[in-house]
Amino acid sequence: MASLTLISGCSGPSREELARVKSECASFHKQERAKYGAIVKPIDHWTKDGHIVVELSEKVSEDASKYTSHLCVYDKDKGSIALPSVFERSRWSK
Repeated sequence: MASLTLISGCSGPSREELARVKSECASFHKQERAKYGAIVKPIDHWTKDGHIVVELSEKVSEDASKYTSHLCVYDKDKGSIALPSVFERSRWSK
């Protein structure tokens, strides 16, 4: 049983790290690419090629029913965040 815990503990980012990455991705996207006053929130995440990929929703207001989806890629080794362009999106999609 101890080995199962060890394996599951090493399988991905911790809950705290994931919360931090999601928050940083949303803030970075809002600062760099979002329209003025937009609401940006993380809506999904996954790991791909050793990077944490966060899907973000961008809405014009909190009560808007439509949103635009964007990706944010966190490189743990470099400690960097990237916002892939529309042309790079397929590389990081699920």
